[in-house]
Amino acid sequence: MDSEVNPLVLWLDDLEGFLGERGLNTTTLQVLESLGVAIVATMRDELFEVYANSHPHPSSEASRRIGNRLLRTVEPIFISRLWSASEIKRASDSDDERITEAIAHSAVYGISEYLAAGPALMEDWQRAHRVHGHPRGAALVQAAVDLARAGFSEAVDISVLEEVHHRYLSSPTLITESWDDAKRWATKVRFGVAGLLVRGEYEETWRAFDYLPDAAKRNEQGGGEIPDFIWQEALELCPDEDDRWLIGMRAYMAGINEYAIAAWEPLALNGNGSAASNLAIIALEMGDRKRARYWQYMEAQDEFHTSRITYNPEVPLYDPETGYISTGAYRDGRRVGFPLHKPGVGAMHGIIAGAEGVGKSNHLLLILLGALQSQKYTLFLIDWSPEQKHFEAFKGNKVAYHLSGNNLNSSLAALRGLVRIIEIRKEKGGYETPQSDTPGIFFAIEEAHRLLNSSREAASLCLQIAKEGKFVGVSLFLTLPDGSLRSFGGNAELQTVITDSEVNVGCYMGGEGLQMMRDASAMRNNEDFKDPYE
Repeated sequence: MDSEVNPLVLWLDDLEGFLGERGLNTTTLQVLESLGVAIVATMRDELFEVYANSHPHPSSEASRRIGNRLLRTVEPIFISRLWSASEIKRASDSDDERITEAIAHSAVYGISEYLAAGPALMEDWQRAHRVHGHPRGAALVQAAVDLARAGFSEAVDISVLEEVHHRYLSSPTLITESWDDAKRWATKVRFGVAGLLVRGEYEETWRAFDYLPDAAKRNEQGGGEIPDFIWQEALELCPDEDDRWLIGMRAYMAGINEYAIAAWEPLALNGNGSAASNLAIIALEMGDRKRARYWQYMEAQDEFHTSRITYNPEVPLYDPETGYISTGAYRDGRRVGFPLHKPGVGAMHGIIAGAEGVGKSNHLLLILLGALQSQKYTLFLIDWSPEQKHFEAFKGNKVAYHLSGNNLNSSLAALRGLVRIIEIRKEKGGYETPQSDTPGIFFAIEEAHRLLNSSREAASLCLQIAKEGKFVGVSLFLTLPDGSLRSFGGNAELQTVITDSEVNVGCYMGGEGLQMMRDASAMRNNEDFKDPYE
């Protein structure tokens, strides 16, 4: 065979499966080389160590010996399990939400691991429900997945899962395996990545592999309604305010007010004004005005909870160690806030929504001051409010590029210029993480709905900035009256991208804030959901 005319490549995935007297040995290797066949093979790290160094292994002695001789003749290429920043940046251009989820977990799992192992693990779990499968193991995993979906995502003691999983074993036709077999199957590490359950920080604590609750949220596999006993178990397990807050939020977002109330009521009675405010909103939704007035009174007793966030110049708004912008404080002194940039996710975009007078502009002001204090961001500000007063301090001190609003031509020119900057940064590289010498750009539009409804091009340019700016350090923040399609100039894709709370910042303020948050999630995740603002 003329190798110059017919070049051939033999690709052997999982090389260990092809080694042995009847597989690839030194004789066949010599024949292939004489024919000009290039061999490319893959092998997991731990197996490479076995064959390259002749470590003990269940494989046959002949296979190990052949593998050792073979691997000594090649130049191995070791591929890191964690992707580089530039690789993650390129992956972020994908519209596939599975890749978006993988990027969000890339600090823990390699993206390839997450994408390759996740669907396979999900398939194993789904197949386990069949006859001669692992129905008890499947029930064990379902309990952990539903706890994570309910907001308790920490690892839980195996005894809790053992007790709860029985509630899922309802089919009389399935013969269940033993508890030990179920646990062994559920915790077995597959594909060198993880099991359906992964080990927690403490001994004999386990949680669901992240892909499983993510997939359940994305579609109906393993999804459906979370059973009442799981909500109850989650509330019994949670030890602190943060856990109860998240469980309450998950319950409210799922439209299950009963468990939102159960989660938040102890917090409100303990003086948490934010929880009391949420309970007042729920009471009004249920038509109980007397109860709403009670929770509004409790809200007023909390000196920490106010619709206007105060600024203390003696307290830095930017934390250089975490990259967090501070917008307030908890009772124990911990700062409330968010990062303007997340490794593996990129620059954060955001929506600050609420009725007039609830403090949207004040909230944006604190974020702008924090970005300025970081010395890692350049500010671009557009004010489309009738008063034209929001950015006067920045303009007067010449610490930001300010463009007056109500001028469509100058606003469009600014947005076009920002798109061009993004294109240049993508070509040059090096702008993934904002630094003093390669600063990020914080682009804020006050009362953005006025601009977006004045021009379809403005909405289209904002969408391009939101989609492409993340990995070149460009953040887009908008203040809006609500999260409706109308507020985004009718651009449904822009609405979907900006309100994605998994990767962006959502600040929904005022008495309607909680409902706006739930509506934004429903509009994003349910095509049949009717926009309540129309």
